[in-house]
Amino acid sequence: MTARLTRIARTLSVLGVIAALGLLAGCAGTTPVPGDTSSTGAETGPMSVKVLEPTEGAEVAAGTVTVRVETTGITFAMPSNTLVAGEGHVHFTLDDRPFVMSVEKQVTLEDVEPGSHTLKAELVQNDTQPFSPPVEQIIEFTAK
Repeated sequence: MTARLTRIARTLSVLGVIAALGLLAGCAGTTPVPGDTSSTGAETGPMSVKVLEPTEGAEVAAGTVTVRVETTGITFAMPSNTLVAGEGHVHFTLDDRPFVMSVEKQVTLEDVEPGSHTLKAELVQNDTQPFSPPVEQIIEFTAK
């Protein structure tokens, strides 16, 4: 009977150690990885941005141009000094002019002159720093 109790005690001790290690592993911190935003409640998976409007090579009216994008893997948030994995916004650049920041998937560009233009839509982190590698799309369109 004593040998049997000793074996049971050893088995319970081993199981206790395994359970404790499992709990510790579950509590361990992880480093945020772009696209893996499960800890923030954001979408998971790879990040992407796609310019839906204007389309590549499109001809649009000069003046006011509506830009629409589709994004994945990011939750839009206002800029902050505290980096939160999976949160960010879009920077729009037209012909290398200063960017327009947006937490919306649609913006209006004002005073777009007639001619050929290059538009860049880039996802950036909520602290306004670009992702590495960059998550962006560049298209060209013509305003008439």
